[in-house]
Amino acid sequence: MTVTPSREPAVRALYVCYLGLNDPLVHTQVVAYLAGLSARGHVVHLLTFESGRLSRKRRRRLRTQLRSQGVTWHGLRYHKRPSLPATLYDVVRGALVSTYLMRRHRLEALHARSHVPAAMALIARWFTPLRLLFDIRGLMAEEYVDAGHWKAGSLPFRLVKAVERSAIERADAVVVLTERARQLLFAEADRRVTVIPCCVNVAEVQGGTARQSLRGQLGLSDRPVLIYVGKFTGWYLQREMVDFFARARQVMPALHFLILTQSEPAIVLAEFQRFEIPAAAYTVTEVSHGEIGAYLSAADAAIAFIRPCYSKLCSSPTKVGEYLASGLPIVTGPGIGDVDQLLEEFDVGVVLESFEPESLDEGVQRLRARMAERGHADRCRRAAVERLSLAEVGVIRYDAVYRNLATRAQS
Repeated sequence: MTVTPSREPAVRALYVCYLGLNDPLVHTQVVAYLAGLSARGHVVHLLTFESGRLSRKRRRRLRTQLRSQGVTWHGLRYHKRPSLPATLYDVVRGALVSTYLMRRHRLEALHARSHVPAAMALIARWFTPLRLLFDIRGLMAEEYVDAGHWKAGSLPFRLVKAVERSAIERADAVVVLTERARQLLFAEADRRVTVIPCCVNVAEVQGGTARQSLRGQLGLSDRPVLIYVGKFTGWYLQREMVDFFARARQVMPALHFLILTQSEPAIVLAEFQRFEIPAAAYTVTEVSHGEIGAYLSAADAAIAFIRPCYSKLCSSPTKVGEYLASGLPIVTGPGIGDVDQLLEEFDVGVVLESFEPESLDEGVQRLRARMAERGHADRCRRAAVERLSLAEVGVIRYDAVYRNLATRAQS
């Protein structure tokens, strides 16, 4: 579908992302948005930090690929160790390169994806005028604490919080993932703030039409399938999800658990062994992002258990949009961004009160009833289109933010 650019002012922006193009998240949650914004008339440059050395041939190929999507790409090398000095080095280098790119290409706005790019933007502001869009992808300091990597009050924690406070204070526009994050961090009258959840390409996910053939390949026949997509460990609760599955098999003996993960399979295989679940009852595999839609089409319900903690109030899991776009009812836990409100509003899932045995057993019964309902798949897809669609929600809201920045830049 051809998009007609708006006649309202467009912006010339640099998007800074502290991830590399080898991360699937960059393509679904960065490049896809920027391509949509470019189609609406904005000039967009992307600066990434690549974890490995790229050959000249590979760089040319990536640059050509992104240019075909309307995005001008620039890549720097990511430095990992020692952690804090390496990150500080990347911040300084990123700030200097951002300053150069802003001047060289006459860019007006810097779109900082999360806290490390925000630190780069704050330094770059000393050397060149720019409009700052702080895209808060979550509470970074609290996330590291909740994941057990940092201690509250440690030097990295305090540095990140200082960047967060300064970026919020100086930003011309702010994006958060959830309404709860907006309420937590900002006054209700703060018009700089826009809520944009993690969206998905609904048409692409719904393009998975290989249900019967894929189920045949997996030996699933007509068995009901529960699916999980994503990483394990940290705040992703693999033990509780396998526990839920074990309980579900007691009332749905034919139920199969299909897991698509980039994590080490041994992590979750150990949990299946803990609950004495036979190997024929589950499949653990890794697939490319382009295949996820097909695998989702083979499922009947989806699961996402994430440890409820303070930082997760600001979280918007991409997998939720993918599940709903595939017509799958979701079973999940409390305290994850706006997910519980979304599922309850559209009546498309089961939100557990806790991960205690009684709550898991109740959730099993509710999910079984949900899977048997007529019309649940259509409700799921409608929720995805209306709330989590890249084309209908994500790009449109970012476009409004960009045009506001363009208007400010011209004033």
